[in-house]
Amino acid sequence: MSSAAAISALPASGVPRVGSPRQARADAEWGRVGVGGGRTATARRTLTRRSCRHVSLRSPPLRLIAAPGNAMTAAAVAGVETDSWRRSLHTLPSHRGTSVLARAWLGEWMKDNLGGDKDKKAAPKTGPGADLFAGAERVATSPSSKQIQQQQQRTAPKKRAPRAGDKRAATRRPPGPGPAPASYDELTPAELHPDFGLRRDLYELYEVKSLDDEEPIGAGSYGIVRRVVRKSDGKELALKTIRKAPWKAPPSSRTSVQYYHSKLRNELEIMRKIGSSLSIVYLLDSFEDDDAVHLLMELCKGGELLGRISPNMNYSESNAADLVRSVLRTAAQCHSRGIIFRDIKPDNFLFERAEEGSPLKATDFGLAGLIKPGERLTRRCGTPSYMAPEVINRNYGEAADVWSCGVVSYQLLTGRLPFVDRVNQRPNAKEVFRAILEDPVDFQSDPWPRLSPDARDLVSKMMDRDPAKRITARAALLHPWLQQTASETDRAQPIGGQVVARLQRFSTYGLLKRSVLRLLGDQLRESKGNDGVLVEERQLTEEFLELFQLLDTSGDDLVEPEELEAGLRSVGYDITPDECRQILEQLDTTNDGAIDVNEFLAALVDWDALEKGSSDYPNWVRQAFEMLDKDGNGTIDAGEVAELVFMNEEDGVLSAEARKVVAACIQEADTDGDGLIDLDEFIGLLQMDPTDQLDAYEWRNRTTRGAEAVVEA
Repeated sequence: MSSAAAISALPASGVPRVGSPRQARADAEWGRVGVGGGRTATARRTLTRRSCRHVSLRSPPLRLIAAPGNAMTAAAVAGVETDSWRRSLHTLPSHRGTSVLARAWLGEWMKDNLGGDKDKKAAPKTGPGADLFAGAERVATSPSSKQIQQQQQRTAPKKRAPRAGDKRAATRRPPGPGPAPASYDELTPAELHPDFGLRRDLYELYEVKSLDDEEPIGAGSYGIVRRVVRKSDGKELALKTIRKAPWKAPPSSRTSVQYYHSKLRNELEIMRKIGSSLSIVYLLDSFEDDDAVHLLMELCKGGELLGRISPNMNYSESNAADLVRSVLRTAAQCHSRGIIFRDIKPDNFLFERAEEGSPLKATDFGLAGLIKPGERLTRRCGTPSYMAPEVINRNYGEAADVWSCGVVSYQLLTGRLPFVDRVNQRPNAKEVFRAILEDPVDFQSDPWPRLSPDARDLVSKMMDRDPAKRITARAALLHPWLQQTASETDRAQPIGGQVVARLQRFSTYGLLKRSVLRLLGDQLRESKGNDGVLVEERQLTEEFLELFQLLDTSGDDLVEPEELEAGLRSVGYDITPDECRQILEQLDTTNDGAIDVNEFLAALVDWDALEKGSSDYPNWVRQAFEMLDKDGNGTIDAGEVAELVFMNEEDGVLSAEARKVVAACIQEADTDGDGLIDLDEFIGLLQMDPTDQLDAYEWRNRTTRGAEAVVEA
């Protein structure tokens, strides 16, 4: 079932039919919000005039649009939430005991109440929260004049029957299927199946089985996720296939087709923009053919977020804090790069592997979008239970993601959602929206009395209905509840345990920025300035060099993926070979398959501190610009960029793929779109985002995890 069908199939039990006079009057007075065809009499009475502060009286009907690329990765199939998610919606019973930091209260409750005992049959699910929103899926709405007109036609009184002799009746077309809309006829094959400029050699490099031979591991509205095998080494990966023209019925207009394709491009751009963060499912490559776009990603085998909270596991507040930190890190990284996720929920977070202690990674950026500072968005996107109030009211920014993080945190701590439909027998999105807008958040019911005050404080700050007062993702990561598990043993590691976090942050920069910072690394090492920050970074540089020598076991002044993994693990970091290759690919700005000392230093230096505190930094930037501006005309062109990023090319002839890379580098800094980079644009490229701090990245310290295990034991 598609995303749209999953929600539209929800019935409206006990409500007037759409188009009835009673329904028309109700809609005219209160407006239409959500889906399901109406509201029960009880629910309608609860929608008093005070709710009009939140809901527009003339809001258009909610049109359900399945987002491009909505292929639910891993275990989520066909838009139906997992059983573990539905089980978590029950209310926790009272339970007395010692501090939750030292006991697995949720695991015990699930064992007692959710059939965790293999000899005990699970009780049937009953009550208002038993199967809440079992078919809930993402929705995106786009109000248009055509939609409003269609809604008015459905709710308007019926017109009189034509009288005998009526000339207009004689000229009317008989009912029945007619030709496709003219706008659809005008669309060319190139418009319906555009060329995205991606690689077309997928089937030469990977084994992709037919759907007749193997079931997909995930499916959504317009695409599927399959397991594929790389022919060169037999490695299993995930392939997300999104159709270019998925419509069974003709689109309503050319604009809707263009919008769908723009969203597809947008998902690809955002996946590339986030880079190689270890908090995100890594995009290895992208392909296309005439019918579809294929995104090749790492395969996460550990299952979805809530699927790991099993009845028999030890699960404490400290475990919940680790998961909340991972979710918030994803939001913080997105926001620092001008991205709003818009679909933060447990289904979109996967464990990398099945073993305990596996890292959590975000996936499915089909609804994500680019957002400028201070910009307000109006398209209603997301899964109803996780939507922020301002999203429902169609006026929101990045803070909406933080609300969703708060809902996930509430769910991880209590095993239930904060807002549910307690009116209808079959849950209705409209009633969920009303609850989000009006009902208080329950911080009194069990297990809240047994949770720490810090946990409640953070969740309440993330779920403040006023977006202006709501805590930011960056500030939430610094909250005492998420800092309580920090270990003093981190200080024994190089750079205070920040090596992996620093490497990640650098790897998420664009190629041009990374390449220029490599040049600035030389300036730092050769500088003689006495600024406090400069002296401190030079001292750290000596520590970086010692770490590089430790990693370079072959002594060739290059660090390869195997050396990076072995070296980092030897000093206390928990990182896999694939993740090392993922980071190294981004650090390797010279494209020689390894990282040299300049690339390594550039990745570890605190450039934000140098930009703010060193008087020498502006001079380094100017000197780097003059070095790249070979002809001295005051701008850097494509040829000069190519010399920087493809300095190891022997013949000097760039392939078509290399020219695309150069064009992407120009776009990183070219704000006026003239295809050149002037000094001001160059300076802007190197300005650091003060919100892009190391707390937003995975530190991967084994010592920290060991300390947490001791505390919980």
